[in-house]
Amino acid sequence: MSKRRIIFNWSKTLTYNIISKVAYIFIFAILHFILTSCNENNDQSQTIKQVLLVYLASDNSLADEGQTKLEAIASGMDNNSYHRILVYLDSRGAIPRLMEIREKNHIETIEEYKAENSADPAVFRRVILNAKERYPEASFNLLVFSHASGWLPQGTLLTPKSNIDLKSIITDDTAEMNIIDFASAIPDNAFECITFEACFMAGIEVAYQLKNKTNYILASSAEILSPGFTPLYKEIIPLQFDGITGLIAFAGKAFAYWDNQTGNERSATFSVIDTQHLDILANYVRENCNLTHQVNIVDYQHFDRYFHRLFFDFQEYYSQALPENKQEEFSYLIDRTVLWKASTPSFLINNNGFDIHSHSGMTVYIEQKQFLLLNTAYKKLEWYNAIGAKSL
Repeated sequence: MSKRRIIFNWSKTLTYNIISKVAYIFIFAILHFILTSCNENNDQSQTIKQVLLVYLASDNSLADEGQTKLEAIASGMDNNSYHRILVYLDSRGAIPRLMEIREKNHIETIEEYKAENSADPAVFRRVILNAKERYPEASFNLLVFSHASGWLPQGTLLTPKSNIDLKSIITDDTAEMNIIDFASAIPDNAFECITFEACFMAGIEVAYQLKNKTNYILASSAEILSPGFTPLYKEIIPLQFDGITGLIAFAGKAFAYWDNQTGNERSATFSVIDTQHLDILANYVRENCNLTHQVNIVDYQHFDRYFHRLFFDFQEYYSQALPENKQEEFSYLIDRTVLWKASTPSFLINNNGFDIHSHSGMTVYIEQKQFLLLNTAYKKLEWYNAIGAKSL
């Protein structure tokens, strides 16, 4: 009986050992798969050198353009294994989502969200941080598409006396994001370049607010006519990966497209601004310009098409506040700051438009007594405080 008992026990032990080994092999295989997958993801994120983050906030009257721009951008992807395009799209009647473009015409949804306000700076910041976390070793550019009115408070583009809340950059239905919150949502030194496919974003107020967030800005002093860059994305989107040289080429091709239009459609103002020289420019204005001199706003180039005037040419305004012997040096500093600029001879001239006789590549607001609320809002901006201005 004892021998049979020993054999029986040995059989149980053998069976147990076999099961244990199979279990160990199964567990090891799973762990190996997980670790290998993690390593592959990490390796992939480390091989991506450049990422273009596109923020398409078209949950507004531009809803028809959001999806079209997404598809146009995807059609221009360069299939470079070191490049990625991440696109956040919030459009009217659609679920907000974050997508990735790895190759031409291939759009992969990464995340979907419940209905949210894309003009909320918390949403904007989340998108940026998620993108940075996904590719922590890459350098980033940002392209923003939405309604905009530069630094202006919400509603004041059309009615300057109506509101003093700084809300201007991105529009979601009736909500808007302000320039201060827009800048605060962006981590310092987050982007090499920011491209605004949005109106009135070439103001010194915008550029100075973003000087610690990006090195270069591509923007328009006036409006950008619809469909903006959409017809060109297939050709020019790869230029977003070519540094400042690519950004200037991107701007040049965008301008050429509109400059080649006929009639009223031949309307464009684009410029590329180097934010790294803005402090020097601010110091020069503060130390040399007579900011209390009397002005007549009809004497200055404007870039808006309304009965009132809110966007004026930067160089033309401050030059008239300088002594004659300071003009050449001031021009030199502007040329260091505005790396490239171009404008058509006029802008929507047959639709309450204007001729363009001066275009320095940046605009500025001139305080006006009838816009006291707007003047008060202006005091909140970094540019106002940097130049030591005194409000009316």
